[in-house]
Amino acid sequence: MRRCRIESLGVSLPRRHFRRWGSLRHAVEAGRRCLQESRHHKSAVGLLINAGIHRDRHICEPAMAVFIQHRLGINIEFQGRSTLSFDLQNGGCGMLDAAQVACALLQDGEIEAGLVMASEANPDCHPDPRFVYPASGAALLLDLAPWPDRGFGEFAFHTRDDHADLYTSLVSLAEKRGRIVLQRRAELEDAYLSMAGAVVEDALARDRLRRQEIDFVVPAQISAGFLSRLPAAIGFPGEKVIDLSDRLPDTLSTSLFLAWKLALACRPPVSGRNALLLACGSGVTVAAATYRF
Repeated sequence: MRRCRIESLGVSLPRRHFRRWGSLRHAVEAGRRCLQESRHHKSAVGLLINAGIHRDRHICEPAMAVFIQHRLGINIEFQGRSTLSFDLQNGGCGMLDAAQVACALLQDGEIEAGLVMASEANPDCHPDPRFVYPASGAALLLDLAPWPDRGFGEFAFHTRDDHADLYTSLVSLAEKRGRIVLQRRAELEDAYLSMAGAVVEDALARDRLRRQEIDFVVPAQISAGFLSRLPAAIGFPGEKVIDLSDRLPDTLSTSLFLAWKLALACRPPVSGRNALLLACGSGVTVAAATYRF
């Protein structure tokens, strides 16, 4: 079975100037850049999945994916091609989860191309000080790889329900228009690290790869402390684990692919090399996927 590749990738990085961008604008900007880099016309996008968590005006319904599709002008007429759009929420693991869904539909021949994206923004006038994620966006366009054994290999997701209370995020209605209340306990990173080794082993085993065959690891940029301890937790030398924490803060659902974009800009991919992607999210869930260039 042919693998699915990341055909193009667009990001909307955190902005420090006074102008405030919301989640929809960051998503649209990332999607626009992604489509500009793609060889596909936007009408070929048969699937759009939004994996972002924190949205403008705390919208739950309709799906943010529909707003994004409309702003990007992807098959919005009733005639001609159509695009299935929906939201998929799995915290910091959401974009990997959405990529797995898109790969399944591509391999079944249901779609020609799929757009997976996420964005984060806190719309509150007086944000909870524990909310530390700067607004950002990321989008990747997936299609079937034209070469054998290129692209995504296997995905693995491990969840520990008994750790679920370590990280919660909800919209409190005690304030007018709502307010995001985020609780992140000190043991959360320890829980991520305790689960990371097993999920990495699972993903490698499914793709029949050994650690020695992985050329570099791109993790979500949780924190400098987390990244310093991660190599030992997953059994990789430190030089193989991408650490961009000095210039890229944790951005939750977009973190993994913002790091992927910056990592490949510094280390252009070489044919035949293997990468490992690692994401962490609420649940508590840790996810991994293999990728071959």
